[in-house]
Amino acid sequence: MKLLDAIRYRLVVILGVCAFAGAVTAMARQASAPAAPEPAKNEPAQAAQGQAASSQQSPDAGSFRVQPGSADDQEPTVVIRSTTRRVVVDVVVTGPDGKPVPGLTQQDFTVEEDRKPQSVRAFEVHTPKEDRSLLPPAPAQLPSHTFVNLEPTPASGPPVLVLLDSLNTPITDQFYAHDQIVRFLERKPASMEVAIFALGDKLSLVQGFTTDKDKLLAAMRSKAGGPRMTAASEDITKAQTTLDAFLELGRFLATLNGRKNLLWFSESFDMLVLPKASDMDHGTLITDYEQGSPNPGPGPTVTSATLLPSASMSPGSSASASGFSHGIGDMTVLREEMRKVATALAVSQTAVYPIDVRGLSVDPGFSAAAGPASSLTANPRGIIGTPGMPTAPGAAPAAVQSHNDYMQPLDAAHATMEEIADATGGHAFVNTNGITAAASQAVSDGSAYYTLVYAPANVKFDGGLRSIHVTLDKPGYHLAYRSAYYAVDPAAVTPDAVQNNTLAAAMVHGAPEAQSLVFKAQIDPDGAPSQAAPDSPLAIKAPVSQAKGGSRKSKKPEHLSGMVQLYDIRLAILAQQLQLTPLPDGRRRANLEIAVYAYAADGQKLGGTKQNLEASMPPGVYAQALQDGMFHNLQVALPVEATSLRLAIVDAGNQRTGSLEVALPLPPSQQADAAEPAAPANPLKQ
Repeated sequence: MKLLDAIRYRLVVILGVCAFAGAVTAMARQASAPAAPEPAKNEPAQAAQGQAASSQQSPDAGSFRVQPGSADDQEPTVVIRSTTRRVVVDVVVTGPDGKPVPGLTQQDFTVEEDRKPQSVRAFEVHTPKEDRSLLPPAPAQLPSHTFVNLEPTPASGPPVLVLLDSLNTPITDQFYAHDQIVRFLERKPASMEVAIFALGDKLSLVQGFTTDKDKLLAAMRSKAGGPRMTAASEDITKAQTTLDAFLELGRFLATLNGRKNLLWFSESFDMLVLPKASDMDHGTLITDYEQGSPNPGPGPTVTSATLLPSASMSPGSSASASGFSHGIGDMTVLREEMRKVATALAVSQTAVYPIDVRGLSVDPGFSAAAGPASSLTANPRGIIGTPGMPTAPGAAPAAVQSHNDYMQPLDAAHATMEEIADATGGHAFVNTNGITAAASQAVSDGSAYYTLVYAPANVKFDGGLRSIHVTLDKPGYHLAYRSAYYAVDPAAVTPDAVQNNTLAAAMVHGAPEAQSLVFKAQIDPDGAPSQAAPDSPLAIKAPVSQAKGGSRKSKKPEHLSGMVQLYDIRLAILAQQLQLTPLPDGRRRANLEIAVYAYAADGQKLGGTKQNLEASMPPGVYAQALQDGMFHNLQVALPVEATSLRLAIVDAGNQRTGSLEVALPLPPSQQADAAEPAAPANPLKQ
């Protein structure tokens, strides 16, 4: 969006928000009863049937039509695919002082793929100032149970994802890391948008994207955001779970436009090895051999390009990216999973910032409490007669061996951290007592960057590994960017239902609120929970089975009680943003898609409803809608097990989208009816 257009749009939104500031409260007083449409046919349990209500009627009968839609995202869609491929590379440029370098142009950069020059088709400059939202903040006070899809502080800069890795971090270090992350969030810039995920025996969403510091701190202080023990103990199981988590994160982040910075707080990083250009020879995986001390163990050293120990290694042995033994063993079964992870992170423009939660690491053998030890020297040749040295070739004093045992896995983890950061365009933070400062530095580093887009000269997307090399015609600067990618179809990273469906993308649980279409929603429980209708999928009380081979994302809670809560939802939509097409008879037509989904605590979709709203407004109603907003009522039944509700509206004409997410159950209403002003029976008639 051009700057002038963005400023003009911001003024429209500000004026519009002021114009319909009291619309939802007025709708709450309206006496008209909604009429339920014909229920959808036999929706599956995970996409439960909702009870949608008609919009508020205009003076002309038939001005509004509501058509129920399926809550299943997998509905058939006609998609026209383009064969033109684009590779997006975000480049962070820092000077000798470590600060971002401003003022660079497209002509300053040269891009090569597999050592062949590429033509840059698009170039963008990103800074917190350039990327700031031009929308107004949310109103300071809203009526009870009333929500608007605006943040208290508009976002700026790329979104930040905090990953709390309990799976690969001992419980003793988790407490320290937790305290440091809380301090980081307490000091975060008000406009920085953050989401929190936790990795235990599975990946879970703790808090969706928000700039609201209070929400983030409350999430960190909840049970879900606290330290935890995990059941997984075998390295191969941890590796598989970690890869699954990063694949899921990559797919989640691929639904969001632009760069994302992922702060990975962990102690063990050998579970994720990604490709980098320096270890490739024209996209062919290679295996390096290293000699010397410390001995990497039998077999070849595993570089980031080889991804996995080769078949030539001795049974049961393996090596990390740095050449040190990590004992994971044969991980051949994870090869394709690592490939998918690398692709997902590349397609989603995600830069990983590994942060070692151990802080400054010191060999306990050097502690003052440790007993005296022999000199830290070795006699690799076993020279006889050297005082204090062992005589066996290659032997070393106990202190030397102890120090090597301590340093080898530590160096291995740090080397892998560097490789992960290098492969994704991030930065690794090791040996620091200031985890809070490291996180702040990561956010600062990743907030100013340049985006280069090129169409590869090699148009054959066969899944091969390709190197990326970016240079700058100015000396003395450091460049951070993803240095390799797999040539696969980016659409394969996310399901087609999300990739090619605006409404489905807006309904992704935990995603930032879509704000190109601003609206208010009043959401009120209607009575007490009750038994679901016998023909509703939500009436099922038996354990919900998981089909063989199904993904984790399709799993539901073990049981649904069959009890549902009805919710009345009243919408006020800023009509200036809608595409209201003029008709020959003077009317204006709008076509909206509306969805309401419920989610369980583990982020799984439990049910909801979708509907299409077609509005044909006569001139008087159209004029009133521009002044006061466009209104719509609906009712939906959701399982009592739901812990959040997500609501989205899409204008099918111009694809403007608005969405918001609300925690359930709602707190008791504090709104005093006697204090509410009297409202007309129908705001559209005024």
